[in-house]
Amino acid sequence: MPTIAVDFDGVIHAYSKGWHDGTIYDPPMPGALDALRTLMRDYAVFVHTSRNPIQVSIWLREHGFKTRIDGGLLTFWNERDVLLVTWNKLPAIAYIDDRGIRFESWDQALAELRAVTKESR
Repeated sequence: MPTIAVDFDGVIHAYSKGWHDGTIYDPPMPGALDALRTLMRDYAVFVHTSRNPIQVSIWLREHGFKTRIDGGLLTFWNERDVLLVTWNKLPAIAYIDDRGIRFESWDQALAELRAVTKESR
């Protein structure tokens, strides 16, 4: 079963105020919940986050998802129909993230990193 990894903040949760006070304060990003359901038809899907996985799991359950929390023991995820919530970046065929830099070469990656960090200053 192929696995897809999805970042939480800025991809599923709108994250309009940044970390703010640590709460999950925004509604979902437009289309995020339907997209997760679509992905879960064909893939095992896990949500990776720097937040407390319990907090994220509760939010996802309130939005109609069945979830499981990784206590740091899993090395892979291959269950469909259940969202895993984890701090870990497990193996996946694709990572959907709002802050990713696609690697093609180190020259290209470093140039993109410089451009992104220059914009955020």
